[in-house]
Amino acid sequence: MARRWASLLVAVGLVAATLGLAAPAQAGTRQLKVATYNIYLGADLAPLALAQTPQELVERAGIAYDQVVATDFPSRARAISRLLRKERPEVIGLQEVALWKKGPLTGPLHTTYDFLDILLRELRRAGLHYRAAAVDNTGTTTLPISATERASFTNRDAILVQDGLPVTNAQSHLYAAKLVVTTPFGVTFTTARGWSAVDVAVKGKPTRVRVATTHLQPGVPPIRNAQAQELYAALAQSPYPVTALGDFNALPEATGPYGTFTAGGYDDAWRTVHGPGGGFTAVQDPDLRNLPSKLSERIDYVFYQPTHLSAVSADLIGDKVRDRTPTGLWPSDHAGLVVRLCVR
Repeated sequence: MARRWASLLVAVGLVAATLGLAAPAQAGTRQLKVATYNIYLGADLAPLALAQTPQELVERAGIAYDQVVATDFPSRARAISRLLRKERPEVIGLQEVALWKKGPLTGPLHTTYDFLDILLRELRRAGLHYRAAAVDNTGTTTLPISATERASFTNRDAILVQDGLPVTNAQSHLYAAKLVVTTPFGVTFTTARGWSAVDVAVKGKPTRVRVATTHLQPGVPPIRNAQAQELYAALAQSPYPVTALGDFNALPEATGPYGTFTAGGYDDAWRTVHGPGGGFTAVQDPDLRNLPSKLSERIDYVFYQPTHLSAVSADLIGDKVRDRTPTGLWPSDHAGLVVRLCVR
């Protein structure tokens, strides 16, 4: 009988491997549940760089700030916290963790929306206790938004970990590859991107797992690809098994970031568990009010090194109509991805 069960388990594993699906977890393994979620900065900033005059730039900046108010992150944070309460990942990689400030043209700015503080507060209200273990600050842009006011936007990515989870070697870095855009009237925008990582202890295991998160540059493949190569090279120095998660702004193709990681020894958790179909994580309308959902691209991933890790589940959150806020806002313009990893 024991031989028959052993043969059956082997057969199941072979079928799963053939189909690209996850094999059952083996006895003695320990698990680490991770999530990646681009929580949306609240507005579409791309039109700013297309302004043809200083006056048009001010007008577009004002429209963007009004959109931040309308997309109501406090309400969206409550929706996100409810989704995370169901999943309870131990480590969460967040992208577009915005910090917005506003004030008079010549006076001090005051914080209006600190997405990190707001989300941590809503998580506590939901009975979840996380701390920000690593935060990369990729820069601040300040612009007039009217004849009397100005606003600033600071872009950040963050890694949240459950309270009590031992973490070491928290680190954050900016990529050397940056996007530089100059408007027709001489205003230059420099967009930096970065990554953060922490080494997480896994209960019952002598080793740790390095969890990294990033948000790569959209729209400019050479810059995005260079950033992916920087991240891959940096993570290759890890003494521990690695999972790299985030918004890679790339489809699951052999070239670009996806190819950099999958050809370089990483597996794609969604594909391992579900095969190549589905898993769409992007992208809803900037006002977050579209119906039906417009999620039609898979650009958010959990990559992992299969030598020491294996994916046993992968689920989307924030992709269903019932996940929206009471006023009809999607929690984000992206869906989140939650993955359960076994650590061998």
